[in-house]
Amino acid sequence: MITPVLQTGECSVWWADPRDQPIDVLTSVLSGTELKRASTYHRDQDRRRFLTACWLLRTTAAAQLGVPPAAVIVERRCPDCDKPHGKPYVRSVGIDLHVSVSHAGNRVAVALSTAGPLGVDVEEVPTGPVDGLAQCALSPAELAVLQALPEHEQNAAFARIWVCKEAVLKATGHGLRIPPDQVEVSGPQEEPALLGWPLDIHPSTVQIHPLAPGGGYAGVVAVLADDLPIIVSESDALDLHLIQLSAPVSMAA
Repeated sequence: MITPVLQTGECSVWWADPRDQPIDVLTSVLSGTELKRASTYHRDQDRRRFLTACWLLRTTAAAQLGVPPAAVIVERRCPDCDKPHGKPYVRSVGIDLHVSVSHAGNRVAVALSTAGPLGVDVEEVPTGPVDGLAQCALSPAELAVLQALPEHEQNAAFARIWVCKEAVLKATGHGLRIPPDQVEVSGPQEEPALLGWPLDIHPSTVQIHPLAPGGGYAGVVAVLADDLPIIVSESDALDLHLIQLSAPVSMAA
């Protein structure tokens, strides 16, 4: 397949399993900074998730920019320190490409759009009690909704609420510097939506779309796009070997 160039109002989400690709494939397109950071992970599964996320971001962004994955310039900016982590930014000419990355368990997600800043989040549904987490992360209204559900539904419901919160905070770049209980979202049995938060951005400008990460996971993507309708597509990274590049490396200058 040829990965189509994103059109106005489109958001593309790619999924990968960190167990699928050989390590040498993952590392072949990464920068020295990314490889150095990967070496700091002590657990193999954590290292594989990070490597897969970097590889998937580079490969999907490369298809949009028309350059080899290794030529994609990825910057990660942390507002609190000088270390190369935090929300990723892809430097490009002629296209305002917004990206976001998330990973949990055996799911890695990369979202791309030209519509506006975005945040993707995927989480494993907790298997243990969520009472303590819910008390810290949910608003009083959200907590009441959660506690009104049958006990066997509460873990999946909490995960659905949580990914909505994290996705919108990733979209703005604030992350968890804003307490999650100050970000109020719709209930787990409703269409995902931002209801209120302490930022000077009207909640209606944030669009949240549910994703299908597979059983045992919850996922959404949030896009700051004002009134522009967003169309979200989901694809599997196993198709990426069919991507054909269509432009010279000079486009990534």
